[in-house]
Amino acid sequence: MDSRTLAPTITTAALLRLIRFEAYGPLFMATALLGVLITFARPDAGLVVLEIFVATSAAFGFVINDISDCALDAQEPDPRNPLADGTCPHRVAYAIAAVLLIIPVICLVFLPLPLVLLGTLELFIFATYSFCIEVKKIAGLDLVYHGLFPGLYGAMGYLLYRAPDSTGAVFVLLVFIFGAVAEIFNEIRDYKKDQDVRRNFVVVVGKQRAFAVTLAAMNAAILGTALYAIMQPQFRWLLLFVPFGVFLVHPVWKAMRDAQYEPTFVRTVNTRAIVLASSMIAVFALARYYGFTFP
Repeated sequence: MDSRTLAPTITTAALLRLIRFEAYGPLFMATALLGVLITFARPDAGLVVLEIFVATSAAFGFVINDISDCALDAQEPDPRNPLADGTCPHRVAYAIAAVLLIIPVICLVFLPLPLVLLGTLELFIFATYSFCIEVKKIAGLDLVYHGLFPGLYGAMGYLLYRAPDSTGAVFVLLVFIFGAVAEIFNEIRDYKKDQDVRRNFVVVVGKQRAFAVTLAAMNAAILGTALYAIMQPQFRWLLLFVPFGVFLVHPVWKAMRDAQYEPTFVRTVNTRAIVLASSMIAVFALARYYGFTFP
């Protein structure tokens, strides 16, 4: 037998399913970039290093989460997890996770100390979300962790060029809320397979209450953004995007009232959030490019 046939392999499709970068990677990278942009500083090479850190550390988090969920996901008829359906060998997944951990660690060497501390914390919460502590099984703490995922990225972007202040704090808080809401989305979608084996937030409070909490949190974050933009003249351009918040809320409301829509509403919200964040970045960048000065 050719020894090469014994080596585990993975297809491109399975690799993309394992990393799932399209699910949250663009949002995480946009969050870090928004953190930089609202400092009104001129980006340099540090931003490139930060974005590499964000992309690879987020991918690391997704891979180890699939590794930890393999047995549970295998119970689904058509699992999203390539480890659960056998299209990705476990040894390959572990090797990819190792590479995706090494790259962000190297990135941290080239970042300022405050970002090194935040980045180390980011990697720690990714690891303990899926392994050791397994925070994804602990109601309440699961939301805190998932809020910190994008919250820390936003803080790193902001602190790369500016010292901590109220603007940065408000930005991180708003991002944290949306991150926690995203965890509720995922738990609602996975409620059937989770309810007998986990005590996460949605399993403990029930889907209808979870939907209510989600809607309240999303509306509070959107309203908070509008109020802060009104009070801070340099951020009034954000008011252009506040009405589009309804496009994020509507799929949640629809899923709450129509159980058949539950399996797809998470993807819909994610896609719309990516489009909205990209639009905000584009408008801000174009305004700066053409010399528009913010008050």
